[in-house]
Amino acid sequence: MNMLTAPDTDPDPIDKLIPPPRRWWVRLTAGLGLVLVVGFGSALVGFGYVYPRPDCCGSGSGSAPMTLAPDGQAVTVQAYVFNSSGRDLDILWATAELPGARVLDVGFVDTADLALPVQTQPWPATLGGPQSARIAITFVPETCRTDVENWGQVRLRLDVVNRWLPSIDRTYTLPDPVVGRQMNQLSVFPPDDDSRWSQMRDPLEAACALLGRG
Repeated sequence: MNMLTAPDTDPDPIDKLIPPPRRWWVRLTAGLGLVLVVGFGSALVGFGYVYPRPDCCGSGSGSAPMTLAPDGQAVTVQAYVFNSSGRDLDILWATAELPGARVLDVGFVDTADLALPVQTQPWPATLGGPQSARIAITFVPETCRTDVENWGQVRLRLDVVNRWLPSIDRTYTLPDPVVGRQMNQLSVFPPDDDSRWSQMRDPLEAACALLGRG
């Protein structure tokens, strides 16, 4: 009896490109390793070890303090920033926009420093986590009235303080305004006991009054 046999042929070259299936335990180990790497990377990012994760503030955490600058020729108003990261943050620089005013200087103030007049630190400045700090903005008003309800905006350039992990710096805009007029977020440190200071909610009006313009 003749038996049918498959003819001998050369394997298709494409078949050579397909690797043989790996053993089950190899596939399981590779899958678990991938899950661990992704989870570890997500944790590093989520807790602020790679990408800066500040949180708020502007005037959202309380009233914005406003004082006369030491030279008596300008006014200083402060905004708040909070570091919710698991690591310290380097604030490389900061800028501020105040409608109706000319900004002279933006500096860093440690929250623990409550002395007046405000003493600012140069950039870069380090903000520990989780801690808060203040951004002091020195300005001269160009008008004595503002019609905007949310006055002022602060931008920060941030980086994570790491010794061995690479990090990604970012520009962060404080989500709250420097002064929110609807929320009565302005605290003027007056030069006298006149009761009018406690009623002021317009930041430009208050600045002009401190400078003796109104």
